[in-house]
Amino acid sequence: MASKKSTAPSPAPAPATPSAPPAEDASIALAALPPAWAKSSYVRWYLSLPIERRHLALVLSVGAALFLPWLGATGFWDPWEPHYGEVGRSMIARQDFIHPYWESAYFYSKPVLTLWMDALSMLVARTNSGAGLGFDPTRGISLYTEWCVRLPYALLALAELGFVYLLGARLFNRRVGLVASLALATCPMYWLLARQAVTDTPFVAINTIGFTCLMLYVFGNASDDASEPGGGERYGAGWLYAFYACVGLGTLAKESLGVALPGATFLAYLLVTREWKLLLRLRLVTGTLVVLALAAPWYTAMLLFNGRDDESKTFAERLVWDNFRRFFQGVHTTTPGGTFVYFIEQLGFGVFPWVAALPGAFFEAMKNDVSDKSRRARAHLFVTLWAAVSFALFAMSATKFHHYCYPILPPLMILCAAWVDRLLVEGARKHAVALLLGGALYGLVAQNLWMTPKHLTDLFVYNYDRPYPDREVDPRRIFSGLFSVGALLALWPWIQERLRLSKRAPDATEPANARVVVAAALLATGLAFAGYGSLYHWRKLTPHWSQRDIFWTYLEQSKPGEPLAAYFMNWRGETFYSRNTVRQIKDAAVIQQFVAPPGREWIIVEHARLAGLKQTLGSAYKVRTVDEAGDKFALVVVE
Repeated sequence: MASKKSTAPSPAPAPATPSAPPAEDASIALAALPPAWAKSSYVRWYLSLPIERRHLALVLSVGAALFLPWLGATGFWDPWEPHYGEVGRSMIARQDFIHPYWESAYFYSKPVLTLWMDALSMLVARTNSGAGLGFDPTRGISLYTEWCVRLPYALLALAELGFVYLLGARLFNRRVGLVASLALATCPMYWLLARQAVTDTPFVAINTIGFTCLMLYVFGNASDDASEPGGGERYGAGWLYAFYACVGLGTLAKESLGVALPGATFLAYLLVTREWKLLLRLRLVTGTLVVLALAAPWYTAMLLFNGRDDESKTFAERLVWDNFRRFFQGVHTTTPGGTFVYFIEQLGFGVFPWVAALPGAFFEAMKNDVSDKSRRARAHLFVTLWAAVSFALFAMSATKFHHYCYPILPPLMILCAAWVDRLLVEGARKHAVALLLGGALYGLVAQNLWMTPKHLTDLFVYNYDRPYPDREVDPRRIFSGLFSVGALLALWPWIQERLRLSKRAPDATEPANARVVVAAALLATGLAFAGYGSLYHWRKLTPHWSQRDIFWTYLEQSKPGEPLAAYFMNWRGETFYSRNTVRQIKDAAVIQQFVAPPGREWIIVEHARLAGLKQTLGSAYKVRTVDEAGDKFALVVVE
């Protein structure tokens, strides 16, 4: 029988004269603050809010501080951002928002949600008008394009953090929700992809929101103590239909994975618990109708369409190719033949420094008791299966990219937070083995990141052989200091205790506040690493993976009618930033014809091919390098 849907109370407006916070914890917080802060009306109003809203505001503020600043200050990273961006721009130029198009053929490699997001953002940014630039608006891309395109992705990443908090707070406790959401926000793979306009960001956000809605509907109505967070609340059918809506949107974001990942996870849960009666509560018929209402119209239109892509495949042929051959045979992968160990390594880099909590999370997951029907136990089991099924699906795929482990991060961080919660309750001594193993993992991953910072960019780029700009961007001093300080903070209680024990007889008690210091050190290291990486290091790296600045140089220094070519390139950025006017040339005879008099011609070329280009053109032409700011591309003019 469907339960009644709860109605959350509306947020209380800030009072004109803030009263003293009523909650005991708020009074403690006021006493701990500096006097000037404690007197602030904004601080007192914030502390007067219900604690769940305060936590949500904190989580979203941290996420916004990490994801939003300088979001549009850098160009799109080759190849995925400009690739999807050009398809979205073509939708506007062609006035066709149903049939994706790339360069000179239809584009079927990705479903439409990401492309619609890009197209809508470019309409807002007036991308095709060149608004806000100081050169001919008929040739350039709007100055606000990157900001407008990336903003919805960052906002979805923020929404995902909020839902992870709700899942943890209402099915475990508020501390689990807070730690899980902050841990997720500070994972390198998360804050890097939150700044990228790629298909994985909306899919994982929608998938996580859907899982949260499903879990609140299924487990939030359990009969645990009503005094606990979420206890006694009722989650009605609206939460279930929100889950089905997320499945439909997820199908538009990542094709079959939108259905396969939640479906396989729930099936695994039923097989483990044998709670088949849950199927009666899932309203499968009406839920399926919701999924079809969202996903079927576009897929039907495309299946009936006879246009072909650049490999002469119809949409139906490409659908089979991408969903089955990608999984069983491998398609477009730059790392063929990888085993399941492949993603273990990438998860280590992708969740640093929270890799230190993985052994504890694993041990905690192994304690799952199928016979325990309490809300927390059932939720913990479901999250464990969510992480395990996600890992299994992507590990078995023949096509592997580092970022394919991205969907594993949300359940993994919830499991880590559940272990941290146990650590804080039970003490460090009871979790000594997990802490020792976690410390060893932390040291190993920290050393690898320090020796090879390229592991960070490899988390979300296409070609892992592409060189890292060590001479221009070297974060190793920052990394060594940050990682060492993080380890020292975690070990400080034991160091302090050893100094005390040297002056008196040892006892069997653990250092005071050791458990709190370990958790705080993890969080502080994560925040510092994310702040440096997201707000500074990402911006320093971008010119070496983006062609935007080179195109600005071309547009500023060239004259209308002077053509542009890309020599032996297919990095996608040259097509997007030229608005599909660049000429792709991969033949010596054709490049000779291109530069033939009269007038000047401009060429974008990789540094490694510049000498070959000059040799091909010979002494009859003067080849002058105009811009070589990045370590990958150069802009030359032939006179």
